[in-house]
Amino acid sequence: MDDLSGRQETVRIKMGPYGESGTSDMMRTFLNYPEFARSIGRIGTRVTLTSELPSRLASLASLRTAWLCGSEYLWAHIREQSQASRITEDELAAVANGGSGEHLNSIERHTIEAIDELHYTHYLSDEKWYRTDRLGPNAVMDLLTTYGFFVSLAGAVNSMGVQLESGITGWGGEHTVARPQGEGILTPLRDLPKRVFEADYANLNPQQIEQTNRIGRRGKPTTSKLQKAMINYPEFLRSISPFGKRAIDDTSLPPRVWQLASMRTVWLCDSEYLWSQHRKACLRLGVTDKDLYGVAEGPKSSSLDGFDRTVVSTVDELYYYNRISDENWSEFDQFGPEGITDLILVYGLYVLQSCVARNFGTTLEEGSLGYLAELDQFRDGQQR
Repeated sequence: MDDLSGRQETVRIKMGPYGESGTSDMMRTFLNYPEFARSIGRIGTRVTLTSELPSRLASLASLRTAWLCGSEYLWAHIREQSQASRITEDELAAVANGGSGEHLNSIERHTIEAIDELHYTHYLSDEKWYRTDRLGPNAVMDLLTTYGFFVSLAGAVNSMGVQLESGITGWGGEHTVARPQGEGILTPLRDLPKRVFEADYANLNPQQIEQTNRIGRRGKPTTSKLQKAMINYPEFLRSISPFGKRAIDDTSLPPRVWQLASMRTVWLCDSEYLWSQHRKACLRLGVTDKDLYGVAEGPKSSSLDGFDRTVVSTVDELYYYNRISDENWSEFDQFGPEGITDLILVYGLYVLQSCVARNFGTTLEEGSLGYLAELDQFRDGQQR
């Protein structure tokens, strides 16, 4: 922690106990990317400290996400922290097994299965949505946030090559279950019911009004349907605000790069709503529908040229393998010291927002186009 720059020192102080000399190697590594470290602070606090999910369920959800993302480092640290929830070795093995067996009760298995649904289809079945929702007014959003947060962390930790500290147990010899290699186990739904309607701006409560004022233009009555629906969960919006601000407003990535990264992410997550919204922004940047055809087809598409192919390839590495290759990592150096972490933030944000839009059942804005007909051929099998 010696020889920190002024910005690193400022962020280190804001990190509180996570910025002290005895903190984890992950947090010490993240200080090399101070804007990244700062942007994940509030969402991390929500997930780890103020979530409405009961602590045991929050630990199980976090562990299952780390397992699915192949992050031994995160698994090991969540495992250490889970000792307060008295999660046993048999229960850890059950998490790795997808909740099967007799060691977890019904709601615990339900939570593991819910994370699997988010990972493979980015959508909770009605049973998972409504049963989680009964745990508290923000519980279902906290489940989505937990998944999105640890997907983002796994992409960062795995790509940075953060090593386990001495004395910390990794996967453990008892976990003999093969981790998924990208083969989907659930069938994505296409026709999604409306679950969360847009807030009535004439009848916002004080907490909602405070949040709409905080987010500026995105809090106006003219904002998107998705933003209006998210106003129903002001604590969720508050927790992701710095995360989203860095990923969108303060990113070091050029507009074309971050738009293509977001488009490939929402395509893989099958969020037609977000694809439609960002398509309009892409067209204004000079990204053509031919370019977007290539984004949908994937990194081998002949419709992709130059760095566009690199962007799509890098997002695919995060989505399918939870790790950016050395080759693609170095390609983002041209955007400054936080170019690659800004790419990880874009990916993580739009995985989370895709889950939100799909689970809300948000419909297209009036006059907007969804997926063009020529893209249908690529929709089957694009997910994990």
